[in-house]
Amino acid sequence: MKTGILICLLISFQAFSQEKVWVKGTVTDSKKQALADAVLFIYSTDSTLLSMAVSEKDGHFEADILPVDSVFIRATHEDFTEFTTPVLALSDASGLNLAFQGQVKEMEGVTVSAVKPYIERKPGMMVLNVEQSLSATGSSAFEILEKSPGVSISSTDNISLNGKGGIIVQIDGKAQPMSGTDLANFLRGIPSAAIDKIELISNPSAKYDAAGSAIINIRLKKDTRLGTNGTVNTSYGQGIYPKAGAGISLNHRNKKVNVFGSYNYAYRKGFNRLILERRFYKQDTFVGAYLQDNDLKFPVSNHSARFGMDFQVNKKNTLSFVVNGMSNAYTIDGINQSDVQIQEDVVASRFATTNQRKEKWFNGSANVNYKHVLDSLGSEITADLDYAAYRNQNEQRFNTSYYDLNGVPFQDPYILTGDLKGKLAIHSAKVDLHQALNAKNFLDAGLKSSYVIADNDLKFFDRSSGTPVYDTTKSNHYVYQETIGAGYLTWNYEGKKWSFQLGARGEYTHVKGTQRTSNSVSDTTYFQLFPTAYLGYNLTEKHHFELSMNRRIDRPSYDQLNPFKFYLDPSTYREGNPSLRPQTTYTFELGYAFKNVLFVNVGIATTKDNITEVIAPLTQNQNVTVQTNINLKRADLVYANISAPVQVTKWWNSVNNINAYIALYSGNVAQTNLQNRGSGVLILNTVNTFTLKKDWSIEWNASYHTPEIYAFDHIKEIWHTGIGVQKKILQSRGVIKFAWTDIFYTNYIRANVAFTDYREYFDVKRDTRVATLSFTYKFGKTSVAGSRRRGTGADDLKGRVNTGGG
Repeated sequence: MKTGILICLLISFQAFSQEKVWVKGTVTDSKKQALADAVLFIYSTDSTLLSMAVSEKDGHFEADILPVDSVFIRATHEDFTEFTTPVLALSDASGLNLAFQGQVKEMEGVTVSAVKPYIERKPGMMVLNVEQSLSATGSSAFEILEKSPGVSISSTDNISLNGKGGIIVQIDGKAQPMSGTDLANFLRGIPSAAIDKIELISNPSAKYDAAGSAIINIRLKKDTRLGTNGTVNTSYGQGIYPKAGAGISLNHRNKKVNVFGSYNYAYRKGFNRLILERRFYKQDTFVGAYLQDNDLKFPVSNHSARFGMDFQVNKKNTLSFVVNGMSNAYTIDGINQSDVQIQEDVVASRFATTNQRKEKWFNGSANVNYKHVLDSLGSEITADLDYAAYRNQNEQRFNTSYYDLNGVPFQDPYILTGDLKGKLAIHSAKVDLHQALNAKNFLDAGLKSSYVIADNDLKFFDRSSGTPVYDTTKSNHYVYQETIGAGYLTWNYEGKKWSFQLGARGEYTHVKGTQRTSNSVSDTTYFQLFPTAYLGYNLTEKHHFELSMNRRIDRPSYDQLNPFKFYLDPSTYREGNPSLRPQTTYTFELGYAFKNVLFVNVGIATTKDNITEVIAPLTQNQNVTVQTNINLKRADLVYANISAPVQVTKWWNSVNNINAYIALYSGNVAQTNLQNRGSGVLILNTVNTFTLKKDWSIEWNASYHTPEIYAFDHIKEIWHTGIGVQKKILQSRGVIKFAWTDIFYTNYIRANVAFTDYREYFDVKRDTRVATLSFTYKFGKTSVAGSRRRGTGADDLKGRVNTGGG
């Protein structure tokens, strides 16, 4: 049925198309020999791209275009200097003879190419070219995000962008189905050597799934060189604990087939040191306090592999598939030392909790993609089938001993063990159509269907007596099912002065959650519409303005809904909230660009039912705190971003970003009412690269985050700085890098939390000061061909799965 609808749409769209004419000719080299694989770009006189063509073995090329008065052609080839023809009357463009003259020279077998800056601004997004950052050497995806412009990560590992929560994190366009600490642990397992770029998409269009107030898309490396080639990398870093990694990627590409694969291994031992004081009151009268020192150590071993192939059946049809696999293994050892106060500032007793956890996470995914080219203007139809499976095993053991002030036990230890087994499956199918109506107007349409089922069974046993006793108050078996059907339509116009996009996406959602332990069921069905609009205006060649608007939804991740308890000690645990509702966000944004040296974006966003993570006192037991997610009534955000890449001298490039926002929160939690509580925030970021002689380069980066009031949390200022050095060797095929991050060890969170009758003060430190040495070597042919970079149909769903331990 979906395919039939799209065929009808296609026929309707093509009915608007005009009769096309042909541009034809031959291409030769400087010796007048026929030249294959030349790429020809055909433009109208107002520089609108009409079509493109590739020359055959006999040098012949042809392309159909919409009727215009005249055209000009830009001719490119990997072995020759590109050139542009003068303006040609359309009647003279059917028997062209295009001849290349100057041949491109390669120095010692290495192709010379322009170096991308670390930070680029593109319409609707900021792009971080990870390979160009020396400070990213030997680090992980999580650590790169910690230092990225506009990105903030809370003490509980929740990610926000320009003050917006509810971020969807994607890997190659596939959303990862997890959040918080689970997402953080997953990202810690992805080495920087495997990452090509990171896209920070603050205002997605209707073509994207409606989930998430913004999108962070991590693009993994994929070799684009012709022939057989590859890259090997290795690194070793030392902070308080060691970090190491190694990987290899292989690629074989010819005109018809591209086969690629990669494997990466990362070992990163880290720690989380949490010092906190919790004070409990009753009607403002002190009733008790905990002074706690929590120290978690967690070595992480990550294996990741991917394999895929693109097969060009003919000029118009391409079939692709890719499979991915990843495993994470954690052995977490924690110790919690707590002083108990009954009278203010007087310690009455102590307890100590050992926390031992073994976690294993496995996930695999497969995607099949088909693309059919409809015409030479870029019209195409694509189809995707996706399947992803996630498995996890979690064994927990908590042993709490109670002592008096002399260190003598005064009651029997409390021993709690837990066994969690979870599985999740995602099935997704989608069809997308991109149809050119003429040289300036395009339509995009698509349909998508997905089904998700998650099954988690957690069993807790009280072993304090030596005999395991099943604990019904903590155990749970939760099954979650979700069905989404979606469709979208957008109209795009691209003129010389004006451009615009109008679109809408509709999504039908059916959600069913079953707690089998208590036989309770929640069943919800709803339909929502998500409009988007974009307007762009080129005042002159130097000045560009744009205005955009959209409505987005952020559905709770599967672990946020899961009502399981994960204990830190007897007084603290984390659990999901099965009553959590989706949050919806309206965003309006105005952008300005001056040449390529200044980018400014200002906007406002309003979120209803804002999903917020809190650490609050338990209503039934005021001396127990719970970390969970709740819906606040609303959150209002006003933000501005300024990006200024400056070429100070020929050898000094400086990329500077200023992010500012005011975020105000309203709602009620734990008998505490918020009414527009928040603050203004300023985030400054600079990355400076110094290119020296003999293939040496140096990088210095720094970041500063002002104090912030985030709902119930008052967060103190954060700043950090780092340096890097790079040397190219082996005819520039090899690169040695050294990086030292967070030199002064200042990148940690200090905050206090305030609720009615509850106060909390904490510092949390991680292993952020690390010195790393890495080596990368590229081998094989160096000529470059275009590659297919595509997402899949399950992008939004994967962002909500938990694939790493907490």
